[in-house]
Amino acid sequence: MFNLRASYFLRLCALVIAGSLLLFAVIDYLVNHTEFRMSQIKVAHQQELIALGKQAEQLYLSGDMAALSTYVKNIERDHDTWAAVVQRELTPLAGTQLQQYYLDEFTLGRDVRWKIHLYFARNPVMDIPFADDKTHFLIQLPSHMRPGNYWQIAYILLQFCVPFLVLTGICWLLYRAIMKPLKQLEQSTRAFADGDLDSRIGDKISSRDAEFKQIAATFDKMANCTANTIRAQRQFIADFSHEIRTPIARIETALECHKSGLDQQGMLSRVTKNTHTMRELAENTLTLTWLENERFCPHTDTENTPFDLVDLIDCIAEEVKFEAPHLQINLELPDSQTLNSDARVLGQVIENVLRNASRFAKSSILVKLDNTTMQIIDDGPGVSDSELTDIFKPFYRSHGYSHTQPDSDSFGLGLALCKRQMERLNGQIYAQNNSDSGLCIVIAL
Repeated sequence: MFNLRASYFLRLCALVIAGSLLLFAVIDYLVNHTEFRMSQIKVAHQQELIALGKQAEQLYLSGDMAALSTYVKNIERDHDTWAAVVQRELTPLAGTQLQQYYLDEFTLGRDVRWKIHLYFARNPVMDIPFADDKTHFLIQLPSHMRPGNYWQIAYILLQFCVPFLVLTGICWLLYRAIMKPLKQLEQSTRAFADGDLDSRIGDKISSRDAEFKQIAATFDKMANCTANTIRAQRQFIADFSHEIRTPIARIETALECHKSGLDQQGMLSRVTKNTHTMRELAENTLTLTWLENERFCPHTDTENTPFDLVDLIDCIAEEVKFEAPHLQINLELPDSQTLNSDARVLGQVIENVLRNASRFAKSSILVKLDNTTMQIIDDGPGVSDSELTDIFKPFYRSHGYSHTQPDSDSFGLGLALCKRQMERLNGQIYAQNNSDSGLCIVIAL
């Protein structure tokens, strides 16, 4: 589960919600503000209407009704509208009464300072009251004085263009928030693909981006695994090339000697021996490579059958005694130990370990079995503590190897094969130095 405070999902939600609220607020403000401003009659037109009313009031007060009539007709002609001078009188009927505040606020038309409704097709009637509050100059607002000529265009812009711009800004912020870590991931991936095996992304992603942080961690884990595999393969190829050079050089030397007539029979024997060595190297290398690449499931791809582990150890020990008669092999085994596993694979492991011990032992080897844990102890020189894990690496030889086995044809693959085979059996194999001297290989089943 992601930390909700650092969740990228919540950050995106917050951005979308905030952007949406901002969008609604901006549109509401702009629409109301624009509509209010565009609904106001221009001050110059207000003053002009008031001036028309004042002039009509003066003519009315002078009592010259003919001049007032002519004046109103001229206004109607000049402004293409209608106008009139009227008196209002509200007469309650049936004994009803009107409140004084209503009489004081009653108007026949709209005040010039009031905003105009932009949605009505007909122009409103403007009311300029005279000083006596009973007589009024009424005029339908001339079309050229009506505000909001561009209201329809402004309305379309506010309803479509402004939301488009605001949403574009929100989308840009979302795009930037998403693409920034993705670009960093893309750059690291490209660098890794171009051969930079040390390219990693974890430190470049902000800890606030929990989801991308997890993707980065997964990428780094994959990169570490891939880089280690590639480096191991490179080292494996280099080691294999180095190992195979020696028998090839020996064969070439033997062939040259054979051509020169020097000990032809001995040279052919040497060629045969080194050819066998190369075949063994190739077979062991292929086996190790196969074990490295396969992902075995415990007890699914092995031929598990019940067998007596003590009998298996006895048989292998007899073969090693025959090949190394100078060594004393001591067995501390129970009468029997039944085990359900792959006897062939386990036998290869025990045989490899015993043969390896026979190369380094001075005089004796001890094999101990306690339930499913086996110890093979030799009295050889042992290895340093720092090499206890290295000896299970392919083509690895202990630093003291050249001094103890200068003429050996071993390639350092035996223990590496044992380790992979034990992993196949879902077991373990490891080394530890004996308290007195020599090396102890522990096989845990």
